[in-house]
Amino acid sequence: MSWNYVKSGTVGPVLVCLHGVGGNANAFAPQLSGLSDAVQVWSIDIAGYGKTAPLLVMDWDHLVTGLKQFLDHHKLHNVYLLGHSFGGMLAQAFAAKYADDLAGLILYSTSAAFGSNDGEFQKQFIEARLKPLNHGCSMAQLAAKLIDPLLAQPSQPQVRKVAIEHMAQVPNNTYRQAIQCISLFDCRDNLPHLKLPTLLLAGAVDQMASPLMMQRLASKIEGSKLCILPNAGHLANLEQAHLFNQQVSNFIALSTNIEKHTHTSHKKGALHAT
Repeated sequence: MSWNYVKSGTVGPVLVCLHGVGGNANAFAPQLSGLSDAVQVWSIDIAGYGKTAPLLVMDWDHLVTGLKQFLDHHKLHNVYLLGHSFGGMLAQAFAAKYADDLAGLILYSTSAAFGSNDGEFQKQFIEARLKPLNHGCSMAQLAAKLIDPLLAQPSQPQVRKVAIEHMAQVPNNTYRQAIQCISLFDCRDNLPHLKLPTLLLAGAVDQMASPLMMQRLASKIEGSKLCILPNAGHLANLEQAHLFNQQVSNFIALSTNIEKHTHTSHKKGALHAT
């Protein structure tokens, strides 16, 4: 299966971006334009999104396999993987299986697991999210209602407009599949085994993946760094694009230098939390 992508930049380390449940490859437009002087930015349409064909069955195994095939097809190795929310879950699932393909991990407004152990929260989440679709609403009709709680208030009108456009473009069935997929995610057991340089990014007023939740996630990943972006909600890469890009750029530069030093000195380096 071939996943569609948007690419910017021809030099430097490779950064592969994975969007959230209401996005597509264009959701990382500020990163494609703002990081491409020093980084090769690849932003992917995950299966079922944008111009990428849907999966008959969307689950984490199929998504990880699709991402692996994409990286191998384009001969992308030792990449930095940036995942937002749903995309951050995919990034974690991929790192659990193919850590050797990665130079570093950037987990943005995401979680290592979803809901409670008894499954009741997941059930209620699915019912609440899919109820409007089951009653005949389209994603275009629901987009504004879904996006507004994700944004810091007051949010920039242009950011809101773009985010709503992205959400409105998500096919109904893809949204259904992604919601079901999210409800089954659990990568907590792998967190202590992650030895990659890892940056975690959170919006200061994010109601979906709160700074406290991201702090707990960071505490489980040895040597990780957490950065909380002010005046940003769940879409910090749009709301605080300059600060977001600055953190990503600094992390990649530092990690790349550590890796070079490691190869030179034959000693193991690590990125420590600050």
